[in-house]
Amino acid sequence: MTTRSAIFGDTSNLKASQAKALARLHERQVPADQVISAALARDLLDLSHELGRQLGLFIDRRGRVESVILGDAHSMELPEFARVRGAGGRLRGVRLVATHLVTDPLTREEFADLAKLRLDLIAAIHRGPAGIQIDAATLAPPEPGSRDIFSVRTWTRTPLSLLTRELGPDEALPAAAPQPFTAFVRDLEAQLVAATSRARAESTGTRAMILMVHRGGPDVDAREHELRELCRTLGIDVIDVIQQRRPRPDPRTFLGSGKLRDVLVQALEHDVELLICDPELTPSQARSISDQTDLKVIDRTMLILDIFAQHAKSSDGKLQVELAQLRYRMPFMVGKGTMMSRLAGGIGGRGPGETKLEIDRRRAKDRQTDLEKRLKKMRKQRDQRRSQRRRSQVPIVAIVGYTNAGKSTLLNTITGADVIAENKLFATLDPTVRRIRFPEDREVVLLDTVGFIRELPPALMQAFSATLEEVAEADLLLMVADVSDEDRDQHIATVERILGDLGAGEVPRLMVLNKCDLLAEAELTREQEIAGPDTYFVSALDRRSTRPLIEAIESHLWERGRVERPIYAAARHREADEAEAEVETETEVEADVESEAS
Repeated sequence: MTTRSAIFGDTSNLKASQAKALARLHERQVPADQVISAALARDLLDLSHELGRQLGLFIDRRGRVESVILGDAHSMELPEFARVRGAGGRLRGVRLVATHLVTDPLTREEFADLAKLRLDLIAAIHRGPAGIQIDAATLAPPEPGSRDIFSVRTWTRTPLSLLTRELGPDEALPAAAPQPFTAFVRDLEAQLVAATSRARAESTGTRAMILMVHRGGPDVDAREHELRELCRTLGIDVIDVIQQRRPRPDPRTFLGSGKLRDVLVQALEHDVELLICDPELTPSQARSISDQTDLKVIDRTMLILDIFAQHAKSSDGKLQVELAQLRYRMPFMVGKGTMMSRLAGGIGGRGPGETKLEIDRRRAKDRQTDLEKRLKKMRKQRDQRRSQRRRSQVPIVAIVGYTNAGKSTLLNTITGADVIAENKLFATLDPTVRRIRFPEDREVVLLDTVGFIRELPPALMQAFSATLEEVAEADLLLMVADVSDEDRDQHIATVERILGDLGAGEVPRLMVLNKCDLLAEAELTREQEIAGPDTYFVSALDRRSTRPLIEAIESHLWERGRVERPIYAAARHREADEAEAEVETETEVEADVESEAS
């Protein structure tokens, strides 16, 4: 290995003798049971002070120096490892020993490197009043009852001699310093592997952390609860929720660089696999976070899209979800700027052809065009079915409301249907149509719709616009809300706002407060006293509780003259057609009489 290849860092301003001294460090050997030898620590500090820059060594468990790192006066940039290690709680098999020009303790960035790289140990050596001193830190098993995979254990201002010599029979190290090192690190790794296995066995799904940025206010708890429910629906195990109060997310790193670094260390401590951000990430934020971690990073919209993809059963539902995913992900499919593109041709555009990124974007656009054409065809089919229902004069009653309010359960109870109804968000995705027959040959079409949610992603609104048009054309809406939910009023306001966006703000509606069986009797009585008109308390699991609601539907649609009964409506239309024909005949006769008179 040449002098330059043995050193990581900027060596352009070094003297030849200094470069050779750095290269010789690569040839040094450390006793396997020591963190670093006293002679090597002394030479490393002398050279670091001569250069006025920090130096670091990656040392493997055999005591061989794998890498020499040259930093500046305050920090070092560590090289990447060619091999990946650290799965299942295992450590990297490498320790980092670095110099500090002043007697500072280990920094937050160095703790982050320890956790991120899963090093055997990280140590900072410096000269103190008692000679060479060392600050060391290792990962450690978590405290009992903690959901962490590891914690960080430190030894501060430890004399180097405690880490570089064998102990006498009556000597003991403070805070169980790692001596002899080989036995210590093997025992530590075994404990970490056991802690990782135990934590993963206790997990019920993908381990994730939620990152929230908000301005504060009363709706923060509701947002957190909703995110947890979205995760529960997908089987995600939420380990922790990190909140940051600020006017808006950092435009580059979402949380800010320092906070993000702390979060990534914490994610490693918890063995987290997924980061979920709220509010939505911009493409630049997603790239910036991904550059700093190998963890998967998504936002709230991606989470909802995944739930929709999981629950879509019909062909048009699957197509709508795929189209929404493509529309949302297209802005994230970017490279390093337009200068990297070869699509334009001309100067700077000639070469071997499209990049893989450009091919992916072109295929995504082609797929998006194809999906739009297929959905347009399906939309025409739905329009035809709606036209048939209008011609038959059968009134349409649409069930709307916040997600998981009990809409599908209410439909099943009223109609005897078997629509999937679960205690999950967006359990029902595909609209379901069922008929109810009333006395005197009266019929109603009952339509179950997808649930609404706060800040419904625009990509979903656009993809499901054809399906949601059914709501705007309904004769009556049943607005279902969970009466036991603390955020009921906010949910109702969200549904009202979305109905307005869909053009259904003027459609008559009945308020249905569901899950009243979860309220205490006194609380239910109080709610009933303050309830407004056209409000009905039901338990969607109890058919008897829905009778007043059924009567209200019948009263609203027929007794109040909203629509006519189908049989009588058809007879009335026939009478109207016959009367119109008679009028036309009389008009023609009168015209003939006038012609003869003239």
